[in-house]
Amino acid sequence: MTLKILFLALILLTGNYIHAQENSKSSNQSDSAFWAGQNDIKKILKNIFGSKKSHLDTIKLIQTERDLIISLLPGISYNPANGLIFGMQLSASFYNGPHKTTTNSSFNSSVSYTTKEQFRLSVQNNVFFKNDGWNFQGDWRLWNYVQETYNLGSNTPDSNAENMKFQFIRFNQNALKKIKGRWFAGIGYSLEYYNKVTTINDTGIAFYPNYNNSYNQLHGYDTTSYLSSGFVITSAFDSRDNTINPYKGVLLQSNYYNYNKFLGSSNNWQKLYLESRSYINLRNERNPYIMAFWFMGDLALSGKAPYMSLPSIGWDKYNSTGRGYTQGRFRGSSMLYAEFANRINLSKSGLFGIAVFANFSTYSNADTGENLLDYIKPAGGVGLRVKFDSRSRTNLCIDYAIGEDGSSGIFFSMGEFF
Repeated sequence: MTLKILFLALILLTGNYIHAQENSKSSNQSDSAFWAGQNDIKKILKNIFGSKKSHLDTIKLIQTERDLIISLLPGISYNPANGLIFGMQLSASFYNGPHKTTTNSSFNSSVSYTTKEQFRLSVQNNVFFKNDGWNFQGDWRLWNYVQETYNLGSNTPDSNAENMKFQFIRFNQNALKKIKGRWFAGIGYSLEYYNKVTTINDTGIAFYPNYNNSYNQLHGYDTTSYLSSGFVITSAFDSRDNTINPYKGVLLQSNYYNYNKFLGSSNNWQKLYLESRSYINLRNERNPYIMAFWFMGDLALSGKAPYMSLPSIGWDKYNSTGRGYTQGRFRGSSMLYAEFANRINLSKSGLFGIAVFANFSTYSNADTGENLLDYIKPAGGVGLRVKFDSRSRTNLCIDYAIGEDGSSGIFFSMGEFF
């Protein structure tokens, strides 16, 4: 427990220290003179194919008085947990008020189908209203999924792998009111529903016992269908200069989740989610060199979450944690996660950049007595950054990462991983 407290204290102290270095929000992002010398994929395609109207089927740029910028990217990508991914991703950046007093809002939506017969429809939103009076944060998903699981804790060998099939619905939405300065507080609702959960062998036949089956029977859950429904109490401090790809500032977030049978939950359980993101720009906005820090804690408080609702690598809001391991490779009663990244601009136009990063995660297993920090799983790698839209700072991110025991993979993102 002492180690847990020290780790969480580090999260808060790091955020507060870096915040002390930041005294103001960034300058107006709509200043056309500032961006005149910047280059991105949209501008290149416009120069090649002519006016925007001639290629709206692939790349869309919409400018309004609210600086609404929409990036639409169809294509094929790859992820170790999904295989080949065929889909489409939409990213939007916009303002709901004056730029000097209103943070840019972001909206992300994607739909995909993979060679592992996985279907995913996901929507994430982070919306700031005029003068940052309100902040809405959401994560909605509808998935029909297949994924391997390895039991609980950090000390799980590859030989533990069991293949699971399930249907998944998530609806998480928080509404935060500005309290003072960059501080926000509010409430929300969280729903997670897993249905038709089965563990299958190589021939597609369900088998028992399995990790999901054994755990859920032990803690009073149905093994094939379970619902978590509850309220959220949330607070945040957000001084980032951009929500898509920050160059400076801090995000401190805490969410208390209370899932209750009164609201339809299969069982009563509670958890605490803590997050800190900090950014330091060692050069300038035109030629950035960013040092980025990310800390996260997903901590069980009381009761037992159902198996698939337990914290797991790669299952955060933007599926970004633990590059170097496949999604779902580690799962536990509680989780701590840390990542550090250097993001370096390589061209004066801002078109190309690189990232060097390292991450560390640890998971507990309350049923066996394995504690957080008993085992730590490191990973790291390098990545290419190509500017997709310079005004919203949207990057195409391609990372190669390596973990322990030969684990590795190529990971894609639109925006930034954190």
